[in-house]
Amino acid sequence: MPRLHHALDDLQLRRWVAQGEPVAKSDGDGLTFTLSDTRAATWVLRYSRGTRRRELTLGTYPDLSLSDARKKARAYRVKIDGGEDPAADKRVEKARVREAVTVSKLCDEFVEKRFPSLAENSVKMYGWLLDGTLRTKLGPLEVRATRPSDIVYMIKTCGHPWSVCKTLLGLTTRVFTHATGQRMIDANPATGIDLEAILGEQPKRRKRLMLSEEELRALLPGVDKLLGRANGLMFRILLATCVRTRELVKAEKSLIDLERGSWRVRGETVKTKEGFLVPLPPLVIGWFRELIALSGDSPWLCPSRWSKNEGHVNMHILRDAITEAFVSKGLEIRRFTPHDTRSTAKGHLRNLGFSREISEIALNHKLPGIEGVYDVREEIPERRRAMEAWAKFIGECCDGTTPHEESGSNVVPFKPRRAA
Repeated sequence: MPRLHHALDDLQLRRWVAQGEPVAKSDGDGLTFTLSDTRAATWVLRYSRGTRRRELTLGTYPDLSLSDARKKARAYRVKIDGGEDPAADKRVEKARVREAVTVSKLCDEFVEKRFPSLAENSVKMYGWLLDGTLRTKLGPLEVRATRPSDIVYMIKTCGHPWSVCKTLLGLTTRVFTHATGQRMIDANPATGIDLEAILGEQPKRRKRLMLSEEELRALLPGVDKLLGRANGLMFRILLATCVRTRELVKAEKSLIDLERGSWRVRGETVKTKEGFLVPLPPLVIGWFRELIALSGDSPWLCPSRWSKNEGHVNMHILRDAITEAFVSKGLEIRRFTPHDTRSTAKGHLRNLGFSREISEIALNHKLPGIEGVYDVREEIPERRRAMEAWAKFIGECCDGTTPHEESGSNVVPFKPRRAA
């Protein structure tokens, strides 16, 4: 049968539509006009791929006129002759649209699959950024349609300080890496974004502070008057044990063994998610005993000071108390934060003659290289000796005494040389 070319005209089309009877008429080269029982007039392109027949809907009549339908059919014919299968491509695209994942849904999946392995502090920070910024700015967008410029706009308009924007960009990169890992997208739109190009040079970070011996001797004897007795005990323990504030605030009395002189810190409260054992020298045990007595029936070493709250104290209680001491109580040393107790301990342990490795272990820092892989001891004698020497030094600062004053001798001993 010879192929028909341009067999239809507008008069015929209008007549068939007016009659309303089902019809299927070819215009030639696969372009077909169809009218269904429901009076829906449609343009269809019919073609073959191998032994299989294909149909591709081009549009409805009269929205798509006869001349426009012919142009559209010719364009598809060029693709078909080039080996493409537009009907199959359209089905794939429809399936993609049906299954399209928005950035908000991607965030949900990231939370479900990635959050369990993160430290509690990271979970809180990431959750705040996901809910308050990423979902707000990019949530409705399809993951496949998200462009680098969308992420740049989010960072420019979020209103966060430089350091938080750095965390936000890192989090956004991880979220979209999760998408690339599932082949939702072929490339991560956050890759290659330069924060300095967006926000300018990063402001200088505050340097960690090491309180000098003179500053400790000025601070510690009156620390209870400055911070209150409970806060003063917390501060001394924080300084002597070298732990992070979060680890002390979340200390559970059931994990403290005063007979053995040890305190186990749960992995859930640790930055690295790995629990560890803190040796407690006799002086520090005394401070723990007093805090335990003050805690009453609470399972927490530092319970909330509010009767309606059965949890532990606020994470920022020491920070706020120290700030108040500077602002209202005339504390006259350099401004410091609770986290500076760790750099203070690190520096004084080195001054007391302990090696870099032991001072790192005292702060529960993972040792680099093969040493950190194979040294899996929990009870580390070298650490206990270092902590005992450090606690003795703190006790002398609290009492306002020096070693030669305690012994009654007029000979001033030299401190050990700093280890290499």
